[in-house]
Amino acid sequence: MKIEKWAIVPKTAPAIIRNCPGCRRKTAFRSSESFRINANGNKIDVWLIYRCEKCDSSWNLDIYTRISPGSLDRELYERFQQNDRETALEYGCCKEILSRNKAEALWEQVAYEVEIRELPFLQTQLSQTQHKKTQISPAEGEQEVSKERILLTIYNQYGLPLRLDKLLCSHFGWSRKEAAKMEEEGLLRILSGGKDCKAKIPESMEIEIYEL
Repeated sequence: MKIEKWAIVPKTAPAIIRNCPGCRRKTAFRSSESFRINANGNKIDVWLIYRCEKCDSSWNLDIYTRISPGSLDRELYERFQQNDRETALEYGCCKEILSRNKAEALWEQVAYEVEIRELPFLQTQLSQTQHKKTQISPAEGEQEVSKERILLTIYNQYGLPLRLDKLLCSHFGWSRKEAAKMEEEGLLRILSGGKDCKAKIPESMEIEIYEL
């Protein structure tokens, strides 16, 4: 049995549609991956800077407003100062912050990658009794076929609107029809986090797959 953990990671923060003062119409603003920190007396403001993809006009995504410098973690403050890319991605993908700024985010256009980590079977809490194979009854004149089990946990930390069948088809080279057939035949089962393979992937999902 294979045991894998998949993490869905966006390559960039979603673009934001808003009225651009330079273009005088709605355009897409994209994260510059740079922060702006403004000190006002004993309070500070922190923004993530976005720029219009057409005319380069800027817009600031409000992250912190009028907070005490002492209330901000020192390491985080340094990452803001250094324009840390991962920090910019984290805040640019934070739905709570986007909602607070009334930002219309284009989640459907976000490119992503899947970080895969395979875990040794003996390092899991699964007992040997759970290590099973499903036997496929052969047709007349054929040999019995044994299918290996894959136990897969998928993490969607940033909440990308991605369907399970699309992700699996992209990775394994299946068609959606093949994915649906596998689910129907019990070769693809959702253990937690959704009802069927057409479901959008929540923050975490567990599935099992049987492969030749």
